Amino acid sequence: MPLAATHTLQGNSELMCRSFGPGYKAIGESGLCAYVGGGILVQAAKEFTSRDIYLIGQRIPTLFNDGAGVPMVYYHADDVSKQTRYPSLGTIASAHMMLRGKSDLGLLRAFVRITADARTHYDRDDGGASIELRKIDDSYYLGALEEAWVQWNGLKVGVQPSMFGFNRLPSVVTPGYTSIITTMAASFTHLITPNMSVSLSAEDPGQRLMGDGVLSRPTRSNIADYVAMARLATPSALFHVSGVMHHADDNVVSDFTGESDKSVKGWAVSAGLQSRVKWNDFFGPAADGLLGRFGLSVAHATGAIAYLGIPFFAPDYVVGGDGAIYRSNGWSALASYEHMLTPRVKLNLNVSAFSVAMHSAPEEVIPDLDMNVAPLPGLDFDVDVRGAVLQAGVEFSPRRGMAIGVEGGYTATEAKGRYVGIDGDKASVGFPHVGVYVRQTF
Repeated sequence: MPLAATHTLQGNSELMCRSFGPGYKAIGESGLCAYVGGGILVQAAKEFTSRDIYLIGQRIPTLFNDGAGVPMVYYHADDVSKQTRYPSLGTIASAHMMLRGKSDLGLLRAFVRITADARTHYDRDDGGASIELRKIDDSYYLGALEEAWVQWNGLKVGVQPSMFGFNRLPSVVTPGYTSIITTMAASFTHLITPNMSVSLSAEDPGQRLMGDGVLSRPTRSNIADYVAMARLATPSALFHVSGVMHHADDNVVSDFTGESDKSVKGWAVSAGLQSRVKWNDFFGPAADGLLGRFGLSVAHATGAIAYLGIPFFAPDYVVGGDGAIYRSNGWSALASYEHMLTPRVKLNLNVSAFSVAMHSAPEEVIPDLDMNVAPLPGLDFDVDVRGAVLQAGVEFSPRRGMAIGVEGGYTATEAKGRYVGIDGDKASVGFPHVGVYVRQTF
């Protein structure tokens, strides 16, 4: 090939790469452009409490039938002083590469992100400290592979962000109650207009299983979780709605009675928005230059509690002694505001809350044997857990790609139960927490 032609191809490749955005470089004459980056986050946090809410699931044997036992849930505020005595530390280091190219067949993209997420963990019994890397399915390799996908036009296959989640989290050290994860999936996005899209996704349900091994024993189903999502962008806001059908196979009945696994379905929906805030629209010229961003997300779930993005305070469902399925349900919400105090200083405020409920139906432990002895009443329970966290933070950017932040907040959680029609005592905790972090992106 003549030298001039070679220079022309290289020039065209470089021009195309620049059209993708800053940082993209041409890979020889392949027609592909690459962007390489990374980052590191170092953080420390301290919770000022010696108590937290714990729930315990049990199954009460039934002597007069061959069922799986009567399920029961107990709750209490437990001593966690050995776990909160010292600050928790964490380091997250990641590197990523994006490949992009255009052809007559459309847009081609490939992306991979490797992340090492190491955090301290304090033993509940003796307070001993250990450093734990993130694991998925008991694998450090899967825990490090945060994203790895290929995309051709609207079709994307691989480990990618779930289509269900939405809201960006302004809090770094202690995120609020919202569900944002990456998972193995095959998704397709269709642009209705340049500002409106709809997506469908078949996602691995493995990271969305919430079971304790006693009340429920969910395992991966052969059926994927099916997610539908729609988004609309305006000049100042982005709107989101999504829904999912969740699938699991439960082993409680098969493990106790030898019968077949039970197939359990759950579902969840979410909605959210992010909006730019120009305060001069409300207060006129006196507020020129005052900019912010408001975010809101809400989610509701039945039998799919992991889609709420909350701590493990309830399984997806409870399995009765006779194999009946009682789905847990709940909601979560997060509202946030970020405000640029100066070009280098950002303030963030956010509040999030959740509520989740689980229950069973009355089941006999000792039935009426017609022996002039009154049978025991059927055992059942209803347990509700609620919580909220209020946080504020300030982030300073001393140079390009670097951020130094401090956050503080207060978390409150309470559990309340009802057993055989009688109210139980309420258990509640509340405590402040602080965190600091340094983040550098490359």
